[in-house]
Amino acid sequence: MGILRHKSKTKVLIAWMTISGGLIVILGTWLSWFSLFAGLQPYRGVDVLNGRLLSAGGGLSILAGVWFLRHGGFRLRWGIGLLGFALLAFASWSSFQLLTIYRQLSADPMMVAKLGPGLIVVVVGSLLIFATLFLNDE
Repeated sequence: MGILRHKSKTKVLIAWMTISGGLIVILGTWLSWFSLFAGLQPYRGVDVLNGRLLSAGGGLSILAGVWFLRHGGFRLRWGIGLLGFALLAFASWSSFQLLTIYRQLSADPMMVAKLGPGLIVVVVGSLLIFATLFLNDE
């Protein structure tokens, strides 16, 4: 608790929102994004390039949150917020693409496609990272 004694509460809040948002993004990439054949063949985010890129962004967010907790800085805070915006935009675009694929696969009665919770979890985590941009650090 000694390291947090001299930090402002908002700075600690921004750092923990960034770290937890990054962990949520990484968790969402390991969850199922959709499955075929009534859940027998799940597809996770880390199975595709988009999921790996989102997972790397979550890891970068964790590192940025730890760095912000230790050192702070105006530019780093803006960088964290812009990273959250980029993750949110990319996750939203990926969810739009996933819904397009889901609509095509659900038309085939042999596929029995089902959406999973993974990409929604990624969007929530990236929204948490992006929300740090709107907190006042002063």
